[in-house]
Amino acid sequence: MKDNQNSIHRRGLLRFAVLAGCALGGLTLTAAYAAADPVELRYFYRAPWPSSEIYANWMIDEWNKKNGDRIHVTGASVDGETYKTKQAIELSSSNPPDIFYSWEGGRAAEVIANGFAADLSPYYEKYGWKDALVPAGVSLATFGGKQYFVPTEVGASVIWYRTDLYEQLGLTVPKTWDELMANAAKAKEAGLTPFQLTNQKKWPSQFMWSAMLVNKYGLDTYNGLIGNTIPWTDERAVDITQMMVDMAANGMFEDSFNSVDLAPGFVPWNQGKALMWYQGSFNLGSFRGEGKTCCTVPMDFFPMPAFPGQDPVMSVFAEDTLMIHANSPHKDEAAEFINWMVSKEAMTEKLAIDKPFPSRADADLTSLSDMEQRLGKAIADAGAFTFMHVDHAISPAISDKFLDGVQGALAGAMSAEDAMALTEEEAVKVRGEIK
Repeated sequence: MKDNQNSIHRRGLLRFAVLAGCALGGLTLTAAYAAADPVELRYFYRAPWPSSEIYANWMIDEWNKKNGDRIHVTGASVDGETYKTKQAIELSSSNPPDIFYSWEGGRAAEVIANGFAADLSPYYEKYGWKDALVPAGVSLATFGGKQYFVPTEVGASVIWYRTDLYEQLGLTVPKTWDELMANAAKAKEAGLTPFQLTNQKKWPSQFMWSAMLVNKYGLDTYNGLIGNTIPWTDERAVDITQMMVDMAANGMFEDSFNSVDLAPGFVPWNQGKALMWYQGSFNLGSFRGEGKTCCTVPMDFFPMPAFPGQDPVMSVFAEDTLMIHANSPHKDEAAEFINWMVSKEAMTEKLAIDKPFPSRADADLTSLSDMEQRLGKAIADAGAFTFMHVDHAISPAISDKFLDGVQGALAGAMSAEDAMALTEEEAVKVRGEIK
């Protein structure tokens, strides 16, 4: 009804302008349309970092300065944890956002299956996004041969390490799992925390879990678990869970790691109390510090080392993505705004305000530190998506049980077998028994 009223309103203005043109010396059609109300777009997004809000506001303000008279954008956001529940409420409301943030993988698949995501394939062709965006992001956006989201940030999970502490302890960057654990043992002997975990919100432990599984048992095993061809009670999944339980029992993580949130974890990291931290590149904004080029402390990164008989695999994924609501009456206008968001101008400003890494293949990373540029190159050299976090890859119903189980096992509240049985029990409810 609102759109019909706007249409009638515009026709009335145009008729008035044409009639008034006789008395006013003529009014152009452009001027007549300019008098009409602009299309209003609603953009709903998650803002996990202070810089996320600053950058989103910059994008919206810049767009509205240039285009607000014909397409006006209004943004609304919540923090990352709240977004997990708020997204479903917003998407199913009577007045859903035209553009919204989405995770990739299984979470995106659920949004698509529920009919909330528009097919963006025509816009990929119109705006040349297939060529402009990094291959990893485009491949993740593709479901059944169609593209359903536009990645705006790509990322990787790596082991961050304090280079000054490595030097003090006489350590070298490990190339194997055994070398990594030998470095961790020396850190413990020196009174340092070998690995930060910060697992209060449950999701951080999955980073190390996933990387250990892939680098010990291969991508096929991980993809089998995610793709419902291997049960979560498989001995390989249990083994990785037990390995992390043993690491916790041997003091490889900080004290009370299941009670420490991510943000407070930066305090002991900056104080030089922890040697390594397996986490995502999205933390670079916090590692940088306010208004600083990376980093606030001497640090660098290396991928999770390989286990015997395996080639190392670095996690490469899409950190931020955007969808257009299937019921939006303004899909063309929404796509035009998204095209601005992934423009070279906007992506360049992202590096200045927010954090790496932009989703454009031609993004200029020269403003970043040498370490950040090397990581950006490593992501690009991966050529395509490798693997993502478990809670992105599968439905929340299953991943929530997985995260509960891993945290419980690390706390000693259940065995590794019980943790994976908890996950598989929920998986059976969602996808049935594996045949």
